[in-house]
Amino acid sequence: MFDVKNALMVNKLFQDFNNKEITDFLVCAHYQIKVYSAGEVIALEGEPITKIGLILNGKVEIQKISPSGKKIIIDQLTAGDVFGEAIIFTNRNTYPSTVMANYGTKIMFLDKDNIMKICFQNKKFLSNLLQLLSEKILTLNDRLRFLTGKTIRQKICLYLLEQYQRQKTFHIKINNNREKLAERFGVTRPSLSRELHRMKREGIIYLNKNIVSINNLSLIEQNL
Repeated sequence: MFDVKNALMVNKLFQDFNNKEITDFLVCAHYQIKVYSAGEVIALEGEPITKIGLILNGKVEIQKISPSGKKIIIDQLTAGDVFGEAIIFTNRNTYPSTVMANYGTKIMFLDKDNIMKICFQNKKFLSNLLQLLSEKILTLNDRLRFLTGKTIRQKICLYLLEQYQRQKTFHIKINNNREKLAERFGVTRPSLSRELHRMKREGIIYLNKNIVSINNLSLIEQNL
């Protein structure tokens, strides 16, 4: 049987909560849990947003569809992650992107009024929510840097530099396969692969499956 309490223990909104605090939340809070199959749309871009989603298990993909029909992956979320929290308190009140289940996924939904009530009653929850919002702003700023790159090489170099700073190693582990990474950059997979191999021939990087090793950091920076 699926244990909701254990799932919430790893959720970012319940960081540092003990077992009793989570039990109290489940007793007092008004929430809804929905199950989605792989490939099922959770929310479409432009739909009204009245709840935030807490991913209990499975994987979720945040997608943006360009006017030409090209799919760009904005983010990939897993158990413990949250979506919708950066939008629900704005005047826009609509999903800026499409949210889709990648695998069989369980999501707990909390509506805006309920979130406000919990924040007033529990400072720890409020602190975690503010921290989550702050981290999301920083992450979005980082992603905008490589999405605004004019060439594929610029996008790659911006991404590698970001990951080098985050992973603190020259051997960058790429969590997405090349197709997913290409979608994230807004380019085709063959175009991304060609540029990666050009950079390998030039001695800038070395490729080994899902590891991209930076051979020359100064050349990476020169391409920004």
